[in-house]
Amino acid sequence: MFKTGHSVMPNGELKAAHPEAIIRSEVHRHIIELSMSSVITEAELQWKRRKVCKPKPKLTPSLRKLCRAVIIKNTGLQRLRMARKDLPLPRKLIDFLTSDFSFREFEVQSLNLSRDMRVHCIYPTRSLLDDSKVLLKCINAKAFNSTSTSRLLEKWAEISHKNIMRVLLWFRDQETVGVVLEPFPKSLYELVHEYRNVGVKFSEWLLWKILHQICDALWYLQRRQIVHTEVQSKTLSLSSTGDILLHNLLIYTPSETELNVCVDADSFYGVYVAPERIRGQRYSTKQDSWSLGCVAYELVFLEPAFRLHPGENIFESLNDIVNGVPPARLTEADNLYSQVGCLIVSCLIPEPRLRPAIEDLFYFTKKRMLSTRPR
Repeated sequence: MFKTGHSVMPNGELKAAHPEAIIRSEVHRHIIELSMSSVITEAELQWKRRKVCKPKPKLTPSLRKLCRAVIIKNTGLQRLRMARKDLPLPRKLIDFLTSDFSFREFEVQSLNLSRDMRVHCIYPTRSLLDDSKVLLKCINAKAFNSTSTSRLLEKWAEISHKNIMRVLLWFRDQETVGVVLEPFPKSLYELVHEYRNVGVKFSEWLLWKILHQICDALWYLQRRQIVHTEVQSKTLSLSSTGDILLHNLLIYTPSETELNVCVDADSFYGVYVAPERIRGQRYSTKQDSWSLGCVAYELVFLEPAFRLHPGENIFESLNDIVNGVPPARLTEADNLYSQVGCLIVSCLIPEPRLRPAIEDLFYFTKKRMLSTRPR
């Protein structure tokens, strides 16, 4: 007998195999193979079940990330910003240190937030890199993609003035832009309330120092053609050394929640907007003078120049401002502080062109500050 492509017959004669026989043979072979593989698979499963599952090893950070973390920890976010601005560091080194920031590197404190913080998505935060306290402003990426918001970020991120809150860094993490700013102390709004409750007044020297530093900050912004539309007691803070800090306008950029907030009692406080803005005119530098007059009045009398009370018609108050109705106690100002009444009256003139420029107010307040300094 010999083997070919035909079946071998017992009598030695070759005969072609029937197709059905070939099919049955192939099916039988596949059944045997499948049964064997199933036995092997079941055995493997039983073995895996008996094995003790070991925890996956934690992924260690790369050397690049470790170096970056060590440098930032020893330098600090504050000095890192100064180094980025003042030192001739290579661009690659700057990008290496300031890139790859994410929200995972900050511990956000979201409890007991004020209404303004909730509205504008501002969170007191601790940096996990250098353990410093900072503020974290969150902006939706869709809003950031608009030309006005991105341009605003570029301008205010470059601000460098001792009396204006600085941006330390900003980053984009998925659908949110995070802006990290230096923290600010109590606002003038809070201090005014505390002073009024205990019956305390600002000293004359401190009053003029505050007004002078506000003028210094506003004049700095005007020279750079940057507009701050929110100058009021809530956006000005006073440090323990008596230095003023004007809040960075990026804090008050639009957020997702801003259009869906409830008005509470704190919303009814005062009107700081200049009459020309109420009439719909474009911004001019003389609006800063109006804002300074409103803040000066509030520091003197511990209440807003144009106060709002719950239930009052806001349109009547706006109409009084446009028509030049002065604040109720304005004539009493000079009885409390010398020449401050003159400053307030000149700043609250309804006609913008008749108000003094911030540059002139800068030199006037400086002179008064030096003359009232304690000996």
